[in-house]
Amino acid sequence: MTAFGAFRERHYEPYLRYAALRIGQSDAAERVVSDAFTELAVTWTVALGSAGPAAVAWDILHDHIGQALAGRGHPDRSDGPARSLPLEAQVLHRRLRLSSERVAEVLGISPGVVPGLLPRSAPLKE
Repeated sequence: MTAFGAFRERHYEPYLRYAALRIGQSDAAERVVSDAFTELAVTWTVALGSAGPAAVAWDILHDHIGQALAGRGHPDRSDGPARSLPLEAQVLHRRLRLSSERVAEVLGISPGVVPGLLPRSAPLKE
């Protein structure tokens, strides 16, 4: 399996679950994730040359979700890579029940950053 194929296989399910939660329609979420992976495939070599391929992929997914929401009359109010990282981490951890290590992997950030993105009132549960 290629590096891209392995990456896609590892990230497809959390991307789809996140997109479905944000968009509210599973068929639209599937299109968004498919389009995001198509764009990533085209730029895969560039992504691999970056400091964080998973972060590049997450940004691509986020952009596609924003376009889908805007197309449905729901503008995405976040701007730039750090636009809503705490919210995204919270959704992945609390709503999708991903471990803090998996949240870091999906977002393309250091695992040590995740606890600082989550509310202090609720301890991390693995």
